[in-house]
Amino acid sequence: MVDPTPRRRQLGVVLRQLREERGWTGEEAARRLGYKSPATVSKLEKGVQGVTTQQLPNIFEVYGIDSTELKQSLYDLVRRAKEADWWQRYEEVVDNPLGDYLTQAELATTLFSWNPQAIPGLLQTQAYARAVVEGSRVWKTTDAMDHFVALRMEHQAKIAARTPPLKVWAVIPEGVLRQEVGGRPVMREQVQHLAALATEQPNFIIQVLPYTVGAHAGMDGPFLHMTFPAGPDVIVIESMRAALHMNETDTVAQYRSTADLLKSEATSRKASVHLLTSIAKDLA
Repeated sequence: MVDPTPRRRQLGVVLRQLREERGWTGEEAARRLGYKSPATVSKLEKGVQGVTTQQLPNIFEVYGIDSTELKQSLYDLVRRAKEADWWQRYEEVVDNPLGDYLTQAELATTLFSWNPQAIPGLLQTQAYARAVVEGSRVWKTTDAMDHFVALRMEHQAKIAARTPPLKVWAVIPEGVLRQEVGGRPVMREQVQHLAALATEQPNFIIQVLPYTVGAHAGMDGPFLHMTFPAGPDVIVIESMRAALHMNETDTVAQYRSTADLLKSEATSRKASVHLLTSIAKDLA
C-alpha cells in the first residue's frame, strides 16, 4: 500500500475509465495485465498501489493506447506520483479535497468557473482575497488568514507559469462585481484586474452575467468544470476550506449543460470588457 496522492488518484481514475470503456471487469483486466488477483487492479484504480514507468508499456499494449498525448500524460503522472505537492506547506489550512483541487487545476487542460457569491479564486487580487477571507469568519487567527491568502496567490502563480497554459473561462454575475468587498478601492482594483486578464491574457475568457438576465441557469450554486488530457472531466463544488469532486458521466453532462447556458446568457467577451471598464469607473 502507498499514499494515495492526488496524482495517484488521478492515474487510478484514468485506468478505471480505460477498463470500463472496454467493458472489462476487474477480473478480466487483471488477467489481461498478468496480475494474479483482481485486487491489484482495484488498488491501482484507487491510487493505493503504485505504478512504475516500467509497467506502463504493458498497460498501453493491453488497453490499446496509441495516443502519444495520453501516453505522455500517464508517464508524467507516474513520474511525479511521489512528489510532495507545493500546497502541503499550507497543511494547516488545506483539507484533502481542496488539495486534490489544487493539484487537478495544475493538471487540467481547461477550467470553467461559476460562482454567484464571489470572484473566482484564480482571478482574485490579493487585497480582494484577504477581504473575502476576513468576511467569511471561517478563519480564527490572523496567521491562518495570511496562510490561506498566500496559498491562493501561490496557486495563481503556479497556474500562470504553466506550459501549455490552462484555459480559464469564467462567468461572473454583475452583482458580484458591484459588491464592494473590502471597500471601493479594493473592488475597483479587482474589477480592473479582471478587465486586464480578459484583454491581455488569451487563455482567459471572462463574461459578465448582467442584472437584466433575471433568473438564470446557475442559480443552484457555484461549481468548477475541469477537463484533462487523460481521464474523465471533473466537477468541483468548492467552499472556503474543502471541495467535493464528481466525475460521473451524467453529473458532468448536467453541469456542462449549465455552463453552456450561462455562457449564452452572459454578455459577449467584448461587451463584458466594456461592462467591466464601466463598473471600474463607477467604483472610482
